[in-house]
Amino acid sequence: MGGTLAFLGFWLSPLSPWNDLFTNIPMAYGFGFLFSIISESLFLPMAVVGYWISNILGFILMHYGYVVIQEKGYSFKENWKSYVLWTTLYTAIIAALIWFEILPSASEVMEFFKK
Repeated sequence: MGGTLAFLGFWLSPLSPWNDLFTNIPMAYGFGFLFSIISESLFLPMAVVGYWISNILGFILMHYGYVVIQEKGYSFKENWKSYVLWTTLYTAIIAALIWFEILPSASEVMEFFKK
């Protein structure tokens, strides 16, 4: 069980940036898209929030899986600053890619799916 949690956490975390194209960015786009239904201006901020949540979840699962394997107590309280720091840094990079139109906007994604 611990190994599975650690693997899933690693997959979602910023420590495996190669997976972003297949997992974190689509999840973030989906999260942002749900809010863009209300208002298109919510797409980018909510995509950032969705991306941030997926990365934080990755760190938590990875850490918890490791702790289960090592049979030590887990303390989110002791590790939350590290989770927030690394996730914020990595999220800023993805937000900049969307902002500078290197990654597509919500409307561009919608046009792609309409075809």
